[in-house]
Amino acid sequence: MKKLAFPILVSIIMLSTINCARVGTPVGGEKDVLAPEIIGSTPDNYSKNFGSDKIEIEVNEFVRFDNLNQKLVISPPLDEKPEIFVRGKKIIIELGKQELKKNTTYTFSFYDAIVDNNEGNPILDYEFVFSTGNQLDSLSVNGIVLRAFDLEPEEEGVEVLLYDLLDDTIPQTTPPLYIGKPDKEGRFRINNVKADTFRIFAIIDGNRNHYFDQSGETFAFSDSLLFVNAPPEFFIDTTKKDTTNIDTMSVDTIGIDTIGIDTVGIDTTEMKPDARLFLFTEDHSIQYLKNSTRETREHIQLVFNMPLNERKLKITPIDIDTKNEWFIKEEFVIGDTVSVWITDTILSATDLITLKLEYIKEDSTGNYISFSDTSLLRYIAPVGKGKGRQEVVGKAEKTLVLTPSIRKNAQIELNQKISIESKTPVEIVDTSKIKMFVYNDSLQINTGYNLEKDSLQIRKFRISTEWKEDTKYGLFIEPGAFSGIYGYDNDTLILDFRTRKLDYYGKIIVTLKTVSEKMIIQLLDSKGVMLKEKTEWSGNIVEFSYLKAGEYKLKAIYDRNGNGKWDTGNYEEKRQPEKVKFFNEQIKVRSNWDLKIEWDLGTK
Repeated sequence: MKKLAFPILVSIIMLSTINCARVGTPVGGEKDVLAPEIIGSTPDNYSKNFGSDKIEIEVNEFVRFDNLNQKLVISPPLDEKPEIFVRGKKIIIELGKQELKKNTTYTFSFYDAIVDNNEGNPILDYEFVFSTGNQLDSLSVNGIVLRAFDLEPEEEGVEVLLYDLLDDTIPQTTPPLYIGKPDKEGRFRINNVKADTFRIFAIIDGNRNHYFDQSGETFAFSDSLLFVNAPPEFFIDTTKKDTTNIDTMSVDTIGIDTIGIDTVGIDTTEMKPDARLFLFTEDHSIQYLKNSTRETREHIQLVFNMPLNERKLKITPIDIDTKNEWFIKEEFVIGDTVSVWITDTILSATDLITLKLEYIKEDSTGNYISFSDTSLLRYIAPVGKGKGRQEVVGKAEKTLVLTPSIRKNAQIELNQKISIESKTPVEIVDTSKIKMFVYNDSLQINTGYNLEKDSLQIRKFRISTEWKEDTKYGLFIEPGAFSGIYGYDNDTLILDFRTRKLDYYGKIIVTLKTVSEKMIIQLLDSKGVMLKEKTEWSGNIVEFSYLKAGEYKLKAIYDRNGNGKWDTGNYEEKRQPEKVKFFNEQIKVRSNWDLKIEWDLGTK
């Protein structure tokens, strides 16, 4: 193998550093930005008929490893972990006495794990390759791995796995034949692959054993077999119909090519396109009661590790006789938290309550079963610091506290509803004691309003009207407008606020083309946070109104099962995560402007 000479500049820098060390501290000089260079190895890189148990790689300067255990990928994996260390200007790989596979090409991919001692400049994508047979495998598989939900790359920890066995159970039972690691953009390249038929997967391997064998491991699989042959015979089997995520983003995709190794005379050819891999985490968590609290006598909060199936929960006190309707249940939007407001005075006066909880959950085999749990809840009254540490019996709160969603003199949006939340559930609302009015000079003119109760958050009410632009409003809630289930009424609440001008807003009008299934269209901010979503529209026209000037994104979810949300995949069922697609550019909204967009959801 041709050896490279030391760069003159590097030699001068090294000599200068030695001389300076003899007379004093060096002063200044240009920062070293050059990466180390590999100048030779024993045996040579890309050797055939390899039979050694030791590899020595020579470098033109002193180097060290940067997170070698995380970055180094050996493909195919070895039965025993080799010992790899730096000695002087050499990298030593000791394979030990393990037996290598016959007629197999091995690749040690260091990525950027080798860096110089001083500045940490890495050698990029260095590979040491050898074959135990008389030929080197020379094909390469390329592609990209993205998260299924947002089509973004994972920051770290992803492995791409190739198998020449085609059974469905191989990612759980068999070590991979080849392993690759995506870069920060999710792109990967597995070199020195033999011509064969493969199955391809990706995984964030929680226990680092190269198996898909832990609940909660993030995973991706292709619906099709990967046929790797010398170009142009490469093709993908697309006989399977569930190619859910095949056309979601315009990026370079999986393919094969021969790698460009001048020393063995192999030419480089263009990459051939194919599908991508989409990471998801299966929804196989076993449901359980995570936490339960009783901060007041009347209020119990139950927190589960995940939303309850169909929100079905039966709650029964144990060893306490209660009337039929002894509580009011409040479920939160995310569905994993349930509040219980006790209305039975005998029960609330009991310091220790044991509840039987019955609900539906999924077992380890994926079947839904009826399950019961118990929760022991003790109320501990606040204690004073005075003599005898007697229980504090202060004046009980006799007011139903109301908390509005806006501050006094706030500016609100023209499509905004004002929410009022009570501290405890409300039993009666007297709308005659709620007034909405408009300020006209010094006059207060009554105007109508709508009052609606939240269907889940039972302590929350929303007040709205057809707001006029750039207008000052007042909301006046008299005492007794809201009466709580524990007999307390609200105190006076007065809010003044002003609406925005209409020309402050912009609008996005989207014409959807080639819509052949149920869709969810989401509006995201520039950072990808969902702001609004539409599941129904008329005439393939979707409008997002009352938008502040700025940049937005559009996201489409192909709602395969029509349940109104994105669903993850399941490998055992061979079900890909629901496909998503993003509009191909940022959308810039200006004030007082309607932006019209056409979006073809049937194209790549």
